[in-house]
Amino acid sequence: MSETVTRADRVRGFVRLARLKFLLYNVLPVGLGAAVAVGAGHRLDLRWYALAQVFAWVVHLMTHYCNEYFDLEADRANVYFTPWTGGSRALVDGLVDPVTSLGASFLLWTAAVLLVAAMPTWPARVLGAATVALAWFYTAPPLRFNYRALGEVTVAVILNGLWPAVAAVLIAGTVPWTLLAILAPTALLQAVRMMVMNLGDRVSDASVGKRTIPVRIGHDRSVAVICGAQVMAYAGLTGLAMAGAVPWLVWLAMACTAPLSALLVRRLLRGDMREVVAARMTPVVFLASNHVSLVVGAALAGVLLDIAVRDGFGRDVAVLTGVLAAYAALFAHRLWLARRARRHA
Repeated sequence: MSETVTRADRVRGFVRLARLKFLLYNVLPVGLGAAVAVGAGHRLDLRWYALAQVFAWVVHLMTHYCNEYFDLEADRANVYFTPWTGGSRALVDGLVDPVTSLGASFLLWTAAVLLVAAMPTWPARVLGAATVALAWFYTAPPLRFNYRALGEVTVAVILNGLWPAVAAVLIAGTVPWTLLAILAPTALLQAVRMMVMNLGDRVSDASVGKRTIPVRIGHDRSVAVICGAQVMAYAGLTGLAMAGAVPWLVWLAMACTAPLSALLVRRLLRGDMREVVAARMTPVVFLASNHVSLVVGAALAGVLLDIAVRDGFGRDVAVLTGVLAAYAALFAHRLWLARRARRHA
């Protein structure tokens, strides 16, 4: 590390490694799992709901610090990074010693394991342990899922599968079938969202032997898969609603996000990710990331509305509505900050 780096620089770099803004994303899947459990007739136990949310945050932070260490070679090779791809750059810029990032990830791994041990049932512990393992080996050896074209699916399984499932099991003791039906199209969208992220990194990833799906199949096939998945996700959602597996109010809320999907398809088909140019890629990766989050947020809103119409607006619905409102306020604030930053750039 350079001797010109001050203690304040190291502290700022350590915080930058956490990439705290992304922790906002896991509030929605955890809330969705809790809301579906409430809709299935279970009381919202705030202790277990809080445990589910803290667990998601700890695992998310662990993944960030772990990835920064094991992805350092790829991040150094990446000169076309965006605010959503290419890492935090704190290790690349020499603000933090890489071993510090690794040490932080081990501490957070320990915290995650302790939270798993605190879960009250074996199903919850099994799901929690699977979450920790998949998150750790996303980039850590020997499995290194994101180096073997498995990273995209791994992220979808955790964010749009295990996190909401843990919340549901902690509250309801089981994973309701309705939750699995709602999560299925969001998981598909999440997997191809990660393909969009990896499209931007494909040149640098290929140079260091990181074999993501876009590296393996190239730009054109990746775009075809991503665009096709948009149609499949919304068609599948509609089919599940027609079969009675997804409530119609939930379908309606989620279907309202389809214009964002169409906009993403339009940008990809016109070649915005073909040339590795950060200025063109940034709006696409921003759109892809927030599209998936908004789909999950819409699902949460739809579930809460469905419960309120059926059973009334009780305490549990009020609590989860407050969580959704807080997310919306923070998301709007982030958009405002990003817009102001662009104006002053």
